[in-house]
Amino acid sequence: MKRPELLAPAGDAEKLRAALHYGADAVYLGDSRFSLRGKAGNFQGEGLREAVRFVRDQGRKAYVTINIFPHSRDMRDIEEHMEFLHDIGPDAVIISDPGVFKICRNKAPDTDIHISTQANITNAEAARFWQDMGARRLVLARELSIEEIYEIRCRVTVELETFVHGSLCLSYSGRCYISSFLAARSANTGECTNSCRWNYALMEEKRQGEYFPVFEDERGTYILSSRDLCMIEHLDQLALAGVDSFKIEGRMKGINYVAGVVKVYREAIDAVAGGRDYVVVPRWLRELAMFSSRGYTTGMYFGRQPDEDYNFDGESYRMSHELVGIIVARQGESATVALRNRLDSDDAVEFLSPGIEEQLFIVGGMKDAEGNLLHSARNEDIIVMKAPREARVHDIIRRQKKFGCAKAEAPVVTHHA
Repeated sequence: MKRPELLAPAGDAEKLRAALHYGADAVYLGDSRFSLRGKAGNFQGEGLREAVRFVRDQGRKAYVTINIFPHSRDMRDIEEHMEFLHDIGPDAVIISDPGVFKICRNKAPDTDIHISTQANITNAEAARFWQDMGARRLVLARELSIEEIYEIRCRVTVELETFVHGSLCLSYSGRCYISSFLAARSANTGECTNSCRWNYALMEEKRQGEYFPVFEDERGTYILSSRDLCMIEHLDQLALAGVDSFKIEGRMKGINYVAGVVKVYREAIDAVAGGRDYVVVPRWLRELAMFSSRGYTTGMYFGRQPDEDYNFDGESYRMSHELVGIIVARQGESATVALRNRLDSDDAVEFLSPGIEEQLFIVGGMKDAEGNLLHSARNEDIIVMKAPREARVHDIIRRQKKFGCAKAEAPVVTHHA
């Protein structure tokens, strides 16, 4: 079977390096002005040039997002940005608007174009339209079932991309106005406030000021907030349906999420392409339970499901493990670590390194840069500590959260075929 591409989010330079380190074939990134994740760290000007160059030097691919729905006032800036992209040469740009498509063709004629999921491609005729226009890849709408994806695959020759993991938006393919109405920030121009994930109550027209809860549990109701997508158990079916690229959502997520999720899906995709029956490794499910999520669903890939298979159950983001630090250098049995959290000398930590993912190591011999013995260190400190031989430069170190979180268990991902 053809090996699908693993496409990972790169919300900033650190996440970009993590995604590539843990096995992404390609990353998507953007300038805040033209990206639907405008509040991510993102890349501007020469920073974007350097990021694209770094990815290409690693033998991977970089796709730049220009997927806002622009107003007339935005078009001149987009023209200038497209000229800049023509100069730096990303592998493709991700576009949702026909006007931006036309600008790209005029300003960067040799740049491949991927049509964003915000273009709402839900049928083969729409897919063929974009193919005839010269698009290289189509990011299909999230409303499609696997059968519908296969039907489109049979009628077009362009590459197809689908999401396999991450947050789901309950609006139509991400086109949303809730944030605009409630917070004066347009989700369609990259300023989404995640208003659909707020807590809501019911108010009757003639009973102003009386709020009636729509009960889900004692915390309130989150009727507009979906569980997160997780297709780890069904990647073989997506591959058989003809999907060329598996996309992970998460430019707003932390490096712990990016590194861990990319690593799991790298192993899973390699297994899909291995020529044997696809078998889900239990460790993958345990790994995915460690990172921030609202519980998991398979979305609409298997058709309409009962509401309980979509709806967030009111829990806060589930995350059993937290980021401790990133290895920046190795010296024999020790590692230099850039901390992203407090670390104490008796903490039990895990290294996200091949072969030792679930082993616990007690922190010992922790020192500062001058060699002074430390009992504790803080976020942004640079320390030296003992490390197993399997731990590599750029590997992350994590630990089970100390407060308010139970031990991770394998997520239940349900679907109704």
